[in-house]
Amino acid sequence: MNIRQMSVSDLDFALNLTTLEGWTSTMHDFEELLHFNPEGSFIGEVGGEPIGMVCTVNYGEFGFIGNLIVRGMYRGQNFGKTLMEEAMKHLLDSGTKSLLLDGVPEAVSLYEQLGFGRIAKSLRMESIIAGQSSEFVRQMVQEDIDKISVIDTGCFGGHREKFLQMRFLSFPEYCKILEIDEEIQGFIMGSRGTSSTRIGPWVMNNHSPISENLLLALAESGSGSPLKIGVLETNNEALNILRKHGFRETSYSWRMLYGENTEATLSDHLYAICCPARG
Repeated sequence: MNIRQMSVSDLDFALNLTTLEGWTSTMHDFEELLHFNPEGSFIGEVGGEPIGMVCTVNYGEFGFIGNLIVRGMYRGQNFGKTLMEEAMKHLLDSGTKSLLLDGVPEAVSLYEQLGFGRIAKSLRMESIIAGQSSEFVRQMVQEDIDKISVIDTGCFGGHREKFLQMRFLSFPEYCKILEIDEEIQGFIMGSRGTSSTRIGPWVMNNHSPISENLLLALAESGSGSPLKIGVLETNNEALNILRKHGFRETSYSWRMLYGENTEATLSDHLYAICCPARG
């Protein structure tokens, strides 16, 4: 198998792979990945034909791996393992101390063979709720990006300003700020899926008793569409809010770690992951 960098011309192929897997990825997700880390995603080819992919995101001391998929007819031939090894080498060669991923249960044994260990379940949840405005929640504006990036970096453990900026520019109606006495308590961002509104990231600087107001404000912008969210099972603050509003688990993956445990992406101030491909 030949492995090369993913380019914009590969995005239709990449999206088709995720669609066949039943994942909720969109073209915009891959555009964000290439924008953030243009050299970090890879295509596997056999005889010049693309047969699989894997994506990485480099956050500095740690990296995230996602979107490992091999076309069905090529499975069982170690192509997935070879793609993973390429992704790991790419990140480790850049100096990352730890690698993280959200692995679907069917792939966990492969990741464990490569040295990854399970940390916690990464839950996928869904609900339809009535939205509600709040005097403490306002629309995000461009001037907020620098401020929320500081909050986000402290909670997430790495710099992802490019993702936050692109999400804001693409879906400003789903980007909200919770503010009390001119102090930002937290923020939430969302995006449009094919038939749902996807939540994430959702970051709380403080565990405010009105944290749920961000969720309700985003739901109001979603105009009644189903809401989908990913959250680690260890985040009781977030899970209590979600279950209060009827969110139910639809599936899960395993948050897994290779290398040094820097506690990155594991803060209980992260009420929603951004997406399974990048934490």
